[in-house]
Amino acid sequence: MVTKIAVIGGGCSAEAEVSRSSASQVTTALNQNFTVEYYELSHKLANELSDFAPDVVFPVLHGFPGEDGTVQGLLAVLGYPFVGSDMNASVVSMNKALSKYYFDSVQLPVLPQVIVTRDTLEEGISHVNSSFGNRVVCKPMHGGSALGVVPLPSGGDLRQALQTSLEIDHKVLVEPFVEGREITVGVLDLHHEHTEALPVTEILVAKNEWYDYTNRYTPGRSEHVIPAAISDTTSEALKDAAVRAHQSLGCRDLSRVDFILEPSGQFWVLEVNNIPGMTPTSLYPDAAKVHGISFQVLAEKLVSSASRRGPDLLEL
Repeated sequence: MVTKIAVIGGGCSAEAEVSRSSASQVTTALNQNFTVEYYELSHKLANELSDFAPDVVFPVLHGFPGEDGTVQGLLAVLGYPFVGSDMNASVVSMNKALSKYYFDSVQLPVLPQVIVTRDTLEEGISHVNSSFGNRVVCKPMHGGSALGVVPLPSGGDLRQALQTSLEIDHKVLVEPFVEGREITVGVLDLHHEHTEALPVTEILVAKNEWYDYTNRYTPGRSEHVIPAAISDTTSEALKDAAVRAHQSLGCRDLSRVDFILEPSGQFWVLEVNNIPGMTPTSLYPDAAKVHGISFQVLAEKLVSSASRRGPDLLEL
């Protein structure tokens, strides 16, 4: 029986404040029926968990370190059941380029890419220009919350865009810029239950803007249209693709899959977020609510799933 839950958040990543906001929401929800303690991600974590002896750990971590498999590996070695994907799926989902190889292996549509590093900046600029022209999007390889992402929908200073992304990560993924609607689909994959996609969500922001860090986390700066105003056929195709993307990486419990949907109906799988945001303005809880799952029930379902699954490593 689960009585004690440890929630982990914060840390030293660029997304630490978002993580703390998510963790606060989760802690408040679980406090209704459990004894919950919140812990900052730090070198003291193993000792703190040992002192508390939780039945389940709920990592609510965004970015590196924490969402990238480091904490998941630690929790597996320490023998705690925990919410979310295991170490391997976390490593892969955090790497945008590597994820796309997995998506492609199950015939999901992905955009072509060029990888640029600090050491290959000049060659990278030449490769990007010859491959995609000047309308591109530069993304930190392992980043989240749109930090360091620079879209160039009308062209622009590619060198400066790459340098901005390289301030966040030592590797940058460059893709062609695609005109389309920003779509996301949550996946709920509870242990020994049917994996299901949550309602398709379209993200709307002001004209000539995009879903950057400010628009994500400032109330009123974006609108979540749930369900998205698209055909049933397109909706089902996106839901199916989201579940396949989630499963291709080996994710579990929950994830959120991002897409671009072109006017023609063609869509592209961009990435999987294996620990979706749980802030007051986050997409995943909004979609769950429309699906009939309150935030408290969602948090408790995820804890129950982790408890039923048990520790990742039964023996060492």
